Amino acid sequence: MLKRVISLLFLGSLLISCATDKNTRTTSSGPVFDITTYGAVDNPQTSSADAFRQAIAACHQAGGGTVRVPAGKFLTGPIDMVDNMTLQVDTNAVVLFETDRAKYPDISSRWEGLTENGPHPLIFANGLHHIAIIGPGTFDGQGAAWWATMDMAEHGNARPNRPIRRRPMLLQIKDCTDVRIDRCNFINSPFWAVHLLYSEHIDVGHCRIINPPDSPNTDALNTDSCRHVLVHDCYADVGDDAFGIKSGRDEEGRKMNRPTEYVTYLRCHVAHAHSVCAIGSEESGSVRHVRFLDCDGDGTDNGIRIKSTRGRGGIVEDIVASHFRLHNVRNAIIFSLRYTKTPVEPFSERTPLFRDIHVDHVTARDSRNCCVIEGLEECPIQNVTLTDLDLSGTNGVTCAYAKNITFKNVRLTAQTQPFVEDHSENIRRLNWTQLPAK
Repeated sequence: MLKRVISLLFLGSLLISCATDKNTRTTSSGPVFDITTYGAVDNPQTSSADAFRQAIAACHQAGGGTVRVPAGKFLTGPIDMVDNMTLQVDTNAVVLFETDRAKYPDISSRWEGLTENGPHPLIFANGLHHIAIIGPGTFDGQGAAWWATMDMAEHGNARPNRPIRRRPMLLQIKDCTDVRIDRCNFINSPFWAVHLLYSEHIDVGHCRIINPPDSPNTDALNTDSCRHVLVHDCYADVGDDAFGIKSGRDEEGRKMNRPTEYVTYLRCHVAHAHSVCAIGSEESGSVRHVRFLDCDGDGTDNGIRIKSTRGRGGIVEDIVASHFRLHNVRNAIIFSLRYTKTPVEPFSERTPLFRDIHVDHVTARDSRNCCVIEGLEECPIQNVTLTDLDLSGTNGVTCAYAKNITFKNVRLTAQTQPFVEDHSENIRRLNWTQLPAK
């Protein structure tokens, strides 16, 4: 009980801090630099890249201000933000990005958990403070051209000899502090849409992130080795995970040891995606003090998902997922240390650990699997509480290689396998109601 109270106090202080700071941070009061003043043209076939660069350079020289994109369709190459800059995209403004790979010189950054070379993000904030990107206009990454030229060496997790990346992030915030992203639309991202990396004190709100359902690796928003992040009132319909949390991969991630912590995803809504909210599978730097609150998914592959595998290492702990509404998902709740197929090995720094996880007030309808908790032979998932659940689907609840799991106030309707327990210890079911399938 004490731990639950502390968690709620942490959440309240975080939300109050973010709400207070939002009125004082990342709000430009300086001069406005309209890109049309510098020669930008409302024509998606004509590059306005020089106009963007000149407007940003003038903003930098002035010590900060707002670079404004008025209504119209403007084509550009990469955008590099500067300190104290607000990038404002007005109503009916669309920023389209050129698709010539040569326009995006290689940079060194983190890609799916490892440091690699790859193309400059379409919008890049690197080592900055006091910046904002605000809408309600649209950033269009024109991803189709990038997806058509990718090869299978880019796709998937098993790439022992990785080539230089060919597809850029739409937006990467790297090594930044004091960031606000508000009321923007991000569409057709070549790779991940929004990547928050090595940064802190970030507020992302009221954004829409949309990519085709078959677009590869087009996660909506990933928080990666960051601290003090609030993502709220956002919508995603994408080709991979919607709202994810990561912290590096395998030995490199463990050596860097940059955890993601004090993160809240609040009132996020998801249509098609691999997950509504996900942690992993790149969590080798550890993840802690995370809250997923008041979210819903309709047609996603997974609802609440925490995933890892042998070799990652890292600890995922003090996680709360509360008040979820899920419909037509493959797995409503899934915590798995078997993201990839690996042989059993002794417990070591390579062994990922999930513990101290709380899930409550979840309603799920038409799931394939209502709840799956699967640890490892050498490391069970442990200390999980799941309360006030109303779940229905084809298969019920599975606990395999799990320890100290408590279900309380559960209504379950399953067509088959309502409850399976395998190689588990201290699995408690309190006030468990099992209803016949209709």
